Amino acid sequence: MNKNFYLVWFSRFVSILGSSLTTFGVSVWVYGETGKATPMAVTMLCSILPSVIFAPLSGIVCDYFNRKKVILIADSIAATTSLLLLLYLMTERFDFGIICAFNFINATANMLDNNAYQASLSTLVQENDIKKAGGMNQMIESVSSIIAPVCAGILYYPVGLKGLLAIDLCTFMAALLIFIRVPACVFSDSDKVKKAHENVIENILAGFQFIFSARGLTLLMIFFAFFNFFLNVSDSLTEPLVLSLGNSLDMGLVKMAGGMGIFLGSLFITGKSMKYSYSRSIFISAIVTGVSICVMGIRNNIYSIILGEFVFLFVTPIVNTLAGTLWILKTPKELQGRVYAARSMVAKCIIPLSYLLVGPIADSWIPKLLQKYPNARKMIQIALEDGNLNYRLVYVAAGMTAIIFALLFFSQRDLRQLDQN
Repeated sequence: MNKNFYLVWFSRFVSILGSSLTTFGVSVWVYGETGKATPMAVTMLCSILPSVIFAPLSGIVCDYFNRKKVILIADSIAATTSLLLLLYLMTERFDFGIICAFNFINATANMLDNNAYQASLSTLVQENDIKKAGGMNQMIESVSSIIAPVCAGILYYPVGLKGLLAIDLCTFMAALLIFIRVPACVFSDSDKVKKAHENVIENILAGFQFIFSARGLTLLMIFFAFFNFFLNVSDSLTEPLVLSLGNSLDMGLVKMAGGMGIFLGSLFITGKSMKYSYSRSIFISAIVTGVSICVMGIRNNIYSIILGEFVFLFVTPIVNTLAGTLWILKTPKELQGRVYAARSMVAKCIIPLSYLLVGPIADSWIPKLLQKYPNARKMIQIALEDGNLNYRLVYVAAGMTAIIFALLFFSQRDLRQLDQN
């Protein structure tokens, strides 16, 4: 590993830590102003839409311009939106449309920054260090998931969202001072042959064509699309459920448990030798994931949420690593990028639907059903206890459905024996 990579890595660590404080603070603030799950789900939708809409364009930008400049511009846009939100908060008003616009622009900038950084790894480090660099990048995500929620939960009530935004801007300046020391030449390969713009659509279609030519891979892609749908339906309710039971510190503890789960899960799968086939290991991990989601809704207390969140996010990097490795093993080298883009697009296209549905389900549909069928409500109260049933029933239903989908999909021979084909 070289000095340039360490400088870039540390600058990203500082920057992402500050951004995580803002993300946490905005969620708490929106819930405090509205008290409903729907607005929080819409803000999450605004955060994921850029990855669906602008992903192909961001790839072109990252390939045709120096990536250091792309990262600088993207980070500057994110910092500017944070500054504008801070100035808006000083007016002491609440406009939900402005919050959605902030999340959308901020998420677009962060997506562009992340894509440019990921594309730069091949030039920032030597080929035999790429795996180590990837592991260190995963460490940033897990550590920020552990530290940022606790810090934000402790700081939110003394300093508010304004204070968290000010800290975010300070971390941006600190990260910028580190980042600018890295020469622009290490972010791009001047000898690389650039692809023509007109080939982008053809490349995406080639990825889909390869996937649909193999039934096992088609099933795997569809399974993860539906599985991620159920995970996002439940995960988007974590913050309103926790805040209905406690305060921002409680939510920080839940997020910290999740961060520890990601960190330990990443370490586990990195050092664990494969005892079973990839397909069987994915199936077992998917079942455990469904059970952990059920645990989060089975009781109306913080402890069950913390336990479920830990197990859920412990298994998540395991499932992602196993599935990612299986895709790499089954995809020809010349199609790796296009196949990744195709399956990523399918997964991300279905996420907005989960965010659109979860609000009405929790805020309207379930309360109406419980009111319409009092006998069913009594039975549910006996099984799950009373309190926040509109949120907790979503967890139980999503977890059980995820388990059923795993059983159905992995009953298919083509998917079970994907390793052997």
